[in-house]
Amino acid sequence: MYQLSEKQIDFILDDIKKRGIQIESLQQNLLDHVCCILENEMNAEDDFEKLYSNTIQKFYKKELFEIEQETNDLLTFKNFYFMKKVLILSGVATASSFVLGSVFKIMHWPGASFFFVLAIGMTSLLFLPLLFILKNKELKNVQEKLVLASAIIVGILYLIAVFGSVMHWQIAKPGTFWLITIGFSFFIFIPLYFFNGIRKPEAKLNTVITTCLFVIFMSLQFLMIRLHPAQNQIDGAKVEQSAK
Repeated sequence: MYQLSEKQIDFILDDIKKRGIQIESLQQNLLDHVCCILENEMNAEDDFEKLYSNTIQKFYKKELFEIEQETNDLLTFKNFYFMKKVLILSGVATASSFVLGSVFKIMHWPGASFFFVLAIGMTSLLFLPLLFILKNKELKNVQEKLVLASAIIVGILYLIAVFGSVMHWQIAKPGTFWLITIGFSFFIFIPLYFFNGIRKPEAKLNTVITTCLFVIFMSLQFLMIRLHPAQNQIDGAKVEQSAK
């Protein structure tokens, strides 16, 4: 069996550090694993650096520091993988509830309201908060975290506005949630997204294009809710009558 020299071991350790591994215990564990593999597979006539390069690539998909990120996730969230499973299951359950609610609504079957309320509840209270928690851990920049938080809020408001309209919920004046959603998007979410992305040279084009799409979509949404003032007045009258 080949015996690595002190110089070769130092080379491996330095390279592991340069690749972004900062946790000392993780450095030593990786060093031990790599050294064991090299000593078992290497011969005296082999090119050490070439064999090492091929060996270290087996430990990651894109970059070696992915291992440290996953380790930090596991140390920070003991239930990290459980939360990911719950996120996936809640996403599937939410999508299924939306589909069932839509079918029941179209067919005029009883139970559509139940599925819509269930879908909105799971999305707002489980799926989107879990998505924020897991994605927030991956972000290092405060501005990016603010963009993510504002996007989650827009998503929750949009869900309430859409299904409040579909189910004719009279929990506020007609169009209130639409105006809140569109206003929050125009004055908070879209500016945060734009100014955060435009600072990155590699993301400028995508940021501009995506921002334009956001503005167009929200403008069309605003146009749609203002196209039927008469219906809004009728809905308002119904609210007043029911209150009496």
